[in-house]
Amino acid sequence: MISSYLKKVIVSGNVVEVYDYEKPIIAGYSVKDHYKRGRCFEASEEDKQINRGKVFNRAKRDIRRLVNCNIGEFSKFVTLTFRENITDLKVANYEWKKFKQRLETKIGYKLQYLVVIEFQKRGAIHYHCVMFNLPYIQNNKLQEIWGNGFVKINNIDNVDNVGAYVCKYMTKTDDDRLLGQKMYFSSRGLKKPVEIKEESRVESLASSLPASALAYSNTFENEYNTISYKQYNLNSLLSQK
Repeated sequence: MISSYLKKVIVSGNVVEVYDYEKPIIAGYSVKDHYKRGRCFEASEEDKQINRGKVFNRAKRDIRRLVNCNIGEFSKFVTLTFRENITDLKVANYEWKKFKQRLETKIGYKLQYLVVIEFQKRGAIHYHCVMFNLPYIQNNKLQEIWGNGFVKINNIDNVDNVGAYVCKYMTKTDDDRLLGQKMYFSSRGLKKPVEIKEESRVESLASSLPASALAYSNTFENEYNTISYKQYNLNSLLSQK
């Protein structure tokens, strides 16, 4: 059964996003499906660059939402760097895997995390990690467990939108090492954002959002539609109580 909607709400922890569309969105329809029915074509270099930009923006959006869904009292933002000039992604990811296993042995349970890959100017890889359930641990002890170089634990106690904060550390790059690779990876079992399209629920929730919680708004167009976007941050209200 084909259905459509003109508005949707996405809830990621205390961050609520409201989308208003000028034209109806057909549920279950994908632009990719449209092209699959047509003839195959070789994408131009310009098209490839545009697509990489879209992939990057989707990754930032997904990271922001995942982080905001799972951030909590014991969450920490950690940067891991390599002492050596490690530029091979497979080598670096293997070192992360071993570090995670050592850390889980230390704390006695499975780590919940999200890791963003970034390349330094010299080409070396480093990781920005949100560890959602890491207990208190001294920086030098964590650095010892990492064993590959410098470790920094960032304070995020007074950051309203931690997801957006993490995304600031993502550097848009055309580095070919990311072709066909994820820009980030995460542990299993993380809470996912809730997407609401049912008209009555959307209207009820959207109308209950206080104007004082509005953090950002914009209207933009793509080749298919005009979208009005609003983002509400309920953390700002909680901090005032």
